[in-house]
Amino acid sequence: MKNIIRIFITIIFVFIATTFSQNDADKVLNDLQTKFDTIKDLSVEFTQSGDGKSKLAGILFIKKENKLRIDTKNLIIVTDGTTSWSYNKKENKVIISNYDENDPGVFSINELVYDLPDESDIELSNDNGQNVLKLTPNSYEYSFDSVKLWLDEDNLISKVVLNDAAMGKVEVKFSNYRLNQNLKDSEFSFTPPEGSRIIDIR
Repeated sequence: MKNIIRIFITIIFVFIATTFSQNDADKVLNDLQTKFDTIKDLSVEFTQSGDGKSKLAGILFIKKENKLRIDTKNLIIVTDGTTSWSYNKKENKVIISNYDENDPGVFSINELVYDLPDESDIELSNDNGQNVLKLTPNSYEYSFDSVKLWLDEDNLISKVVLNDAAMGKVEVKFSNYRLNQNLKDSEFSFTPPEGSRIIDIR
């Protein structure tokens, strides 16, 4: 009888711990989404690496709705929510395409903050004082294994780690956020440089 009571109490404690843990994860996610609800535009520096090796660094600009610009040493990617431009500086080549909201890529903060959590199991942990949300997709819409989001004291994403069986681990670090600068729409349009090779696939 004592063993049955002990097992029953253990089950209750596990249930309570799991419930509180899930509630904490939901609260941290809600705080993150509430923060991004207040952001009309932002710029942030980033570095991207794979398997510990630096591959890409630059500045990311975002403006609601669906406006994005990525500036790196050799590449500029711009979208105004209708058209996308990808300019390779070394090759002096511009690829123009229709914007596809279903192809968010690594840098879609909207996807990470709002859409992916609805299709994922969520776990919360802590790393050196930062909350870490682990999102594990539970639908076939996403092909990767999991994404971890590190959140700083301002509820901004400081690091993203994508784990994928095919690509391996991809890590993106964000720093020096600047919020609500009233970025001009012209920042999210692109005019191909004179003499550049233009490939229009719209």
